[in-house]
Amino acid sequence: MALDTDDEILQDFLVEAEEILDGLNEQLVALETQPQDKDLLNSIFRGFHTIKGGAGF
Repeated sequence: MALDTDDEILQDFLVEAEEILDGLNEQLVALETQPQDKDLLNSIFRGFHTIKGGAGF
């Protein structure tokens, strides 16, 4: 039972991480043309922080 739960948690994490990484990819490309955009940079940091936090489980 615990393995099933662990597998489910891992799959949920992978789905969420993939979605976040897709968004980060677009944001990083945008950052190349808008390096002074602090809101964009903060959004990028939040995305990486979310993935890092989720990976802790």
